[in-house]
Amino acid sequence: MSAKSNQRGAKAPLLGSKIKLNIEKLAIGGAGVARHEGMVVFVPQAAPNEEILAEITLVKKNFMEARVVEILTASPHRREPPCPVAHTCGGCNWQHITEEEQRRQKHTLVLETIKKFNRDLEFNYLPIQPSPRVLRYRNRIQPKFKNGRFGFFARNSHQIVETMDCLITEETLTDKFAEVKAWAEKKNAKDLQRLEMYIAEEGDVRYGLITDEDDGIGFSQVNRFQNEDLLRTALDWAGDGPYKKVYDLYAGAGNFTFPLAAKYAGSEIIGVELNPKLVERARSKITDKRMTYFMSDVETYMRRASIGKDDLVVLDPPRAGASEYTMQTLAAAQPRKIIYISCHPVSLARDLNWFFAQTQKLGIKYKLDRVQTFEMFPQTDHVETIAELRVDS
Repeated sequence: MSAKSNQRGAKAPLLGSKIKLNIEKLAIGGAGVARHEGMVVFVPQAAPNEEILAEITLVKKNFMEARVVEILTASPHRREPPCPVAHTCGGCNWQHITEEEQRRQKHTLVLETIKKFNRDLEFNYLPIQPSPRVLRYRNRIQPKFKNGRFGFFARNSHQIVETMDCLITEETLTDKFAEVKAWAEKKNAKDLQRLEMYIAEEGDVRYGLITDEDDGIGFSQVNRFQNEDLLRTALDWAGDGPYKKVYDLYAGAGNFTFPLAAKYAGSEIIGVELNPKLVERARSKITDKRMTYFMSDVETYMRRASIGKDDLVVLDPPRAGASEYTMQTLAAAQPRKIIYISCHPVSLARDLNWFFAQTQKLGIKYKLDRVQTFEMFPQTDHVETIAELRVDS
């Protein structure tokens, strides 16, 4: 492959060549960030503030990717991963970094990303909320099974890393690994890569095969210990009300919907969720006539919604975030308060940009009051963020 030129006119290193790099920080996606002759280089499994010898694995116009060949000067934040297969398993990309530094990097990444999309936006940025557990916190996983091999996908591969444990998974689940492997071996299929295991609401372990017709249990918060803190914060930030209507958009099976209904006894409670399995589960638990659950994607629902100025809106979209139409419609509806829970910093920052561009266009005064990150997924780069938007009176 011929060398390419970067924006400054210098030639980028050839694919496969080795260069020394100083890792400055970590990026969304988990890779270390370095610079070489004006080009950004992303290096998985690197740690901030360390010098490495790296091999170039990808060359693009504006960036490169590389792999760690040798650690020349180890980061003070680097550690030996607690999991014996962490170097090859694709499940955790930050186990080689101390928990304290993981939290610091997530806190910084969210702030930088919001500011990148919303340079002039001012808000109260609270300290990150650590997870009560940094290991043994997951209550839902998707192990892989193929040709007698049980474990998890290797990093950037469909090869299976064999293991009969997972340190970020609750032991209630991992204690069943041998049983699940034996069950998979008896199934009349060569490839059972799409397994799912989870702890049901009743406390028992359930497992099965995800098919095209059955996509598993759907979304649920995988860290029940931190979810309690997130719920408590969302309800606290929502305030005392009263609200005429309370909307829970991307409601899942009611993680926020039912606590909201319990807090706002005089409000009409509306949940909106697309996944039929989650809607069915939520509807089966409804005992209050004030509650309604709509099976719909949020954008379609927003085209006929009648959100008013005396209402509260809580939204917890997937990693892709909400749509531009949804954020613009929310801005135009002017609900008294919006609580946005995000699982991806870029989606949150973009959605805030759409929202405030619309409020400015319409001459509506809203304030991003406060933002806080939650360590929902320790040992990975993933982070949960909650933001409070309110009418600025």
